[in-house]
Amino acid sequence: MSIFDEILSANIEDYTKFPLLNSLSKTILAGEKILNICVGKENLKKHDIVVNTLYRKILEQSDGIFILLDHDSNSALTSTLRSLYETSIGFQFIFQDESLFENRAISYYVSFIQEQLVWTKKGIKSGELSRIYSREELFKKIKKLEDTLKDEPLRSVNEVWKKRKAQLEKKKHFSPPKWYSLYGKANSFSKLAADFKGTHPLIYSGYSLESHGYNALQSIVYDKENQRQLLTPLRYEDNQKETWCFLTYVFTNLCTSLMIKRFCPDFSPDFQDFYNTISVRD
Repeated sequence: MSIFDEILSANIEDYTKFPLLNSLSKTILAGEKILNICVGKENLKKHDIVVNTLYRKILEQSDGIFILLDHDSNSALTSTLRSLYETSIGFQFIFQDESLFENRAISYYVSFIQEQLVWTKKGIKSGELSRIYSREELFKKIKKLEDTLKDEPLRSVNEVWKKRKAQLEKKKHFSPPKWYSLYGKANSFSKLAADFKGTHPLIYSGYSLESHGYNALQSIVYDKENQRQLLTPLRYEDNQKETWCFLTYVFTNLCTSLMIKRFCPDFSPDFQDFYNTISVRD
């Protein structure tokens, strides 16, 4: 008996009309089951916890896309798909090289802490957070974050982060280093994504237009008969729905397979059978 058997019979209400959306639903449910298995492992290291939380984020984004697809909310959908694409590429990057797996995962953690430090210090200086936190609470937060960076394996990776930051500042680049640049060659997401199979960069750029609000004019439709401008409804069925659904389905299954291979390889045959069963498109 497979751990995925129950999921195979869990169909959405209109599964005959939207078989691919039904497969995406099953994919998310399977991912959640795998996540619970991975989180329940004993003696997890810090880098394992980072990877688990990243995988959870992927499932969360996929679930959000499923809901938006089901309700034909296309604007929010494309923005979320762009986020899922970014997260899944970063996820694949961590798994790309076994010898760098730990350092790459910890790089993500260190960069997150550094961003939190910048945010907190700016809040103290500007006073903009005074309605939410007291100065004492903010200083305690800073100390806690800085103390976290003193412990291994974060301390060693943080030294690499600081060295990289100093190199950027010499070149007059004052933005913090990208987390994936610490143990990789890419210094931008487009360069990072070029190493992995997935959507074409031009498609990603198109999704970026939506996330930055640059394609608002596409909501205007000209009614020739009445010679007037009309706005499209907030929700409408788009001809790209199948493509969006398929991309989410692929990204999620890919990341799930990586998790299974590393943390619970005994379930690989079950997952392969499950994937073959729900697959509706080559």
